[in-house]
Amino acid sequence: MSTKQTFEEKILYKTHQHWIIPAINSFKLIFLIALPISVFTYFLVYSWLITSCVFLIISGIVIVYDHYLWEHSWLMVGNQKVTLSIRNWLWSQYAMNIRYRNIRDSAVSKNSVWWYFFKYGTLFIRSSANDGEFRASYVPKVGKIYALINALSRYSDDERAKFNTIEDLHDHHQRSEFGNQN
Repeated sequence: MSTKQTFEEKILYKTHQHWIIPAINSFKLIFLIALPISVFTYFLVYSWLITSCVFLIISGIVIVYDHYLWEHSWLMVGNQKVTLSIRNWLWSQYAMNIRYRNIRDSAVSKNSVWWYFFKYGTLFIRSSANDGEFRASYVPKVGKIYALINALSRYSDDERAKFNTIEDLHDHHQRSEFGNQN
């Protein structure tokens, strides 16, 4: 008889891509879609009022669409695995997860001054199973998430199962690394 243990996944930290990403995407789509359609509308009806209304309606739709994609894309750090879910289009989604016991190494990249200024970066995690690389782009506070993942990957599945919050992890880390020094 097999005694395989199953652990309940608890979310310790969850975040979306940095807010600058949907803002930039919205501006690009407004420039590429709303502006040309508005110019075309002006030459059809020769009315600034109708042209302005068309521009505002299309811009509103673009902003709501980008917010929807952003809201449904996230990175979750749980007590058993790291999960990434990205909504690409309305009916297209990319999801990936990696268990801590399969993590071979991890890295963080901040490629420009803007990434440092707005405090976001890319998180890379390589699997020991060589089945690809886990990559999460435009992650806010990427350094803190990197430290959290490294801390969690030090522990066994049984130890991680006890963590319900980041505070539990911190308390456990303090006790195990530094002893009970009060």
